[in-house]
Amino acid sequence: MESKPEPEPEPEPKPEPESEAQAQAQAPDNAEAGTLDASGFEVTADRLEQLMKSMEVLLSDVEQLRSHCSHQTTELMRAAVDLRKQQDELKESYVDLSKEMQEIMDSVDELFSTKSAFEAKEKQAQKLNRQL
Repeated sequence: MESKPEPEPEPEPKPEPESEAQAQAQAPDNAEAGTLDASGFEVTADRLEQLMKSMEVLLSDVEQLRSHCSHQTTELMRAAVDLRKQQDELKESYVDLSKEMQEIMDSVDELFSTKSAFEAKEKQAQKLNRQL
């Protein structure tokens, strides 16, 4: 493939002196606007700097909160583990005490049965004594 040379751009026509003067007369005066824009940029730059500083402070606060929350989470997890151990120990104690209580209740029932049987025998002995 052969490359074709690019056409040279046509030179722009020079404005006539009269139209140039008219253009300058119609163009807005940017000298005052330039000073306003520069001061506006300074204000904007100051505000951006302040915003950046406050964002840095906020990020620092967030990091401190994250660290604090992480520490509290660790402590809460330890407390939860301790509470689970205590709960397991209490369950074991409850089971043991329930067994003891059942044994005591069984013993009391046996004692009442023995008492009743003894009283019945005593009554029977008294009847036999009367008959004699």
